[in-house]
Amino acid sequence: LSSSELASRFVYKQLRLSFALISRTPNHQSPQFPMAELEQWQEFASQIAKPDRSIRCNPEGIGFGQFAIVCSLPGAPENVQKLIDSPVAKLHKQTSTEHDSNTSTEDIVKILIEQLPCFGTLEQYTWLVRATVALHLLKGVPTKVSSLVRKLSGAVAGLDLACFRHSTFMIHTVAKSLKEDIPLEGVNLLHAIKKLALANSPQLYYTALALIFAGFDAITHPNKPIATYRVCGVNEALQLLDTLDAPWLQRQCASLQTIYQLLKLLSLYQNMVIMRHAGKRPQELQEEHASFAALLCATDAQVKSIRQWLEQLSVVLQPYGIRQDEDHLIIADLIHVDMLPLFDDWDQHEQMM
Repeated sequence: LSSSELASRFVYKQLRLSFALISRTPNHQSPQFPMAELEQWQEFASQIAKPDRSIRCNPEGIGFGQFAIVCSLPGAPENVQKLIDSPVAKLHKQTSTEHDSNTSTEDIVKILIEQLPCFGTLEQYTWLVRATVALHLLKGVPTKVSSLVRKLSGAVAGLDLACFRHSTFMIHTVAKSLKEDIPLEGVNLLHAIKKLALANSPQLYYTALALIFAGFDAITHPNKPIATYRVCGVNEALQLLDTLDAPWLQRQCASLQTIYQLLKLLSLYQNMVIMRHAGKRPQELQEEHASFAALLCATDAQVKSIRQWLEQLSVVLQPYGIRQDEDHLIIADLIHVDMLPLFDDWDQHEQMM
């Protein structure tokens, strides 16, 4: 940024703070500035460009054409594929109206709900999960369709796949299909992980954990293909954070979207693993997670290490607060409102134990 742009943004920030303070002046007190002078300052401030927010917090979503491509991928039971061929073909047509596309999507969801018992193999289950996640990412669907998608999602989570529950091959197959076939990138990935984590399904929970580390890999090694999608332990999360030292973090400050993505992934891991299993005994973890139990147990020392990394990141980002005002506030809120207070809860729990 040029010196004039930096100066304008700094002035804007100071004026915004001043007006906020003035607006909070009690009614029985006079403001510090005469009204005419205040109006002049407001007019001056309105002419200064407000700092743009570059961080995208909402999922980009996918269109009907992309959803049609996902539905056309192999893996569905033959009878189901025949039933959805017609509405999928309509979605492929670029001349279809939004109403027609929503109607075709609704027809597909109803067919999947009705034919759910047909999805019995791993290949069929993978196709079904991929289609369901893609539906969650569809942009601008009406409430009626959204309600049907939620119904389908709940039904998929309830499928009895005990034989695959702790299968590393299943986790790799489903996670790879989601990440590479939809594909899942950026905030779309974050949204998909949340949906899987909330599905109340062990196999989808493990898939979500595998996608968190796939997201980490995409940040740290953007051009390197992921060999295996798997559940990783707290130690591996710490090893990853150790590689993201202060110089690396400073290089990312030019565009805070990467920092935001990294923190959101870490926040998901914090909630899904560290806080979820706080206070659980090894035997309880073993009963719930079998061979994954040792990976999903965090120690007090590990939690303190993650907390120290977050505090270091906050210090690294502090000088960028003026230059990227709103972006910086988003990151600061994520660290100091969403994440660090949870570690305070962890500390209280450890003291009680």
